[in-house]
Amino acid sequence: MTAQPGHEYTKQNVKFLTTVLQTEPVKNLQKFAENNQQTQGKFTIGDEKQYNVFMRVDDPAVQKATGKTDPVDVMGKLREMKNQM
Repeated sequence: MTAQPGHEYTKQNVKFLTTVLQTEPVKNLQKFAENNQQTQGKFTIGDEKQYNVFMRVDDPAVQKATGKTDPVDVMGKLREMKNQM
């Protein structure tokens, strides 16, 4: 099943993701976004779980980037960080 967002958000989101995670899935997403004008509807929920930091609040790298460990606090800090971009 692919994720079907109603708008193009990948290119803006990848800019944020790279400030939090430098994993291979994030790098691959960045390359895809750079090389494709339209990216919506190209990814599965499984793909999103690999690079979407909002789905990775238990990931030690995401926790380190936020300075938080409680999942609710990690989510709140991620939202704050993204809002500041």
